[in-house]
Parts: sequence; structure tokens; C-alpha cells
Amino acid sequence: MSRPKILCLHGFGESADVFKIRSRNFRNIVGEHAELVYPDGPIDVGSLRDALEDSTESSGKQDFVNLAWWWTRRGGKTIELRGFAKTMEFIGKLLNEQGPFDGILGFSQGGSLAVIIAALLEGRDGPSFGIEVNHPPIKFLVVAGAFETESPQYQYIYAKPLTNTPSMHMMGTYDTVVGIAKPRQLLKMFENPVVFEFDGGHFIPQTPKCIRTMTEFLVPHIPGLQPKSNTDNVPEQPPTPPQESA
Repeated sequence: MSRPKILCLHGFGESADVFKIRSRNFRNIVGEHAELVYPDGPIDVGSLRDALEDSTESSGKQDFVNLAWWWTRRGGKTIELRGFAKTMEFIGKLLNEQGPFDGILGFSQGGSLAVIIAALLEGRDGPSFGIEVNHPPIKFLVVAGAFETESPQYQYIYAKPLTNTPSMHMMGTYDTVVGIAKPRQLLKMFENPVVFEFDGGHFIPQTPKCIRTMTEFLVPHIPGLQPKSNTDNVPEQPPTPPQESA
């Protein structure tokens, strides 16, 4: 039997390598029972910002890769998701070429994208992948600090709950990046979501309680996975990767 395949989507201003650090508890849980695919977002935030600001000087070499799935740009009463169409085509090709994926793990903006992907693959009307996509519905979602996109253009995606996609949602009560209200608001899109609220900020918690909750959620979806018997020596918080702005 082939292992389940899980798509892992990083947050704004990060990269696949950074997300591997953020999600290390998830990787430890699934171990060899699943194949994890970590793509880099196709939007170079640094280059896009330089272009929009009409920068005349090089910003110099950065210490980390600054990638995203889109960049939310506000202008007066309009909200534009810069690079969103490019990302949707990128995801469509990824689904066709590396799928099928059983589940998606997403952090912050990556979690928001995970919800959109799941909705489209459930047959929901929404933004186009830009290409024909032949992929079955996603079987489960695990998201942290996820939120609805702010663009009024896509609000209809969230009008009805997803009925066939089990989900787990992690959210920090002291999240200063997206807040706690936005992840809570996203819950209305799901039937019987598993919710893990924790006293912390914008990260995936590493506590034993979180690991137990996540494992219990994943066991029905990943053959061979067993609940962890000892998580007492897991550190309380992950290393701090670059902060993001949604």
C-alpha cells in the first residue's frame, strides 16, 4: 500500500525550508507513514515589493528566501491579491504532476490557500486553476493561523461549509499577526472541525497536548499511525522563523 501524500504550504514571506522547521512536530508525528511535499511559493515578495515601490537601489542579498502565495495590496477601497492567478496555476500543475494528495498542512497564508484548494476540489465554485485539473477531493486539512482572504472577489467561496473535508484548526489567542478572530471566523466553513486554541502567538505549537490532539486527528487518515505514548520531552515552542505579514 502506498503512503498517503500530504501537501505542506508555508506562510507569507517564508519558504519550504522554513516551514519544515515550523512543522517539525507534524513531521515527527507522521514519520515514515506519509510522504510530505513542501513546495516553495511562486511569488517573490522582495522582488514584488521593490517593483511596486519603484526602488532605484538594490535591496541587497537577504538572509532568507522571501516567498508567498500572494501579496495583499490595499488601494483605497480596493483589495488586490497580487500574484494569486499565478499561484493557482502553479497549484494546478502541482496537483496534476505530483498528486494525488490525501491531505494538506497549511500555515497562515498557506492554510488559507489550503482551504481554497479543498473547496475547489470538492466541486465548489471559485477561482480557476487556470488549467484543467484532474484530482480527487482532499481527505483532510490541518491548518494553523489560517484566515479567509480579504478580497471581496472571493468571499462567495466561504458561503457554505465544506461537508466532506475533515479539518483541524490551530490558533493562538495572542496571535498579533492575524489575530484570533480571523481563524475563528474560518471555522464556519467546516462541519465539526477539530479546534486547538492555545495561549501563544503566530506559530504551530509544540506542546504535548497539541501533539496528542493532532495525532488523534490524523490516525484515521494515515494507515499505520499510532497515538504517541510519550510526548513529555517535546519543547514548548519552536525556533522563531522570520515573522510574516498576511
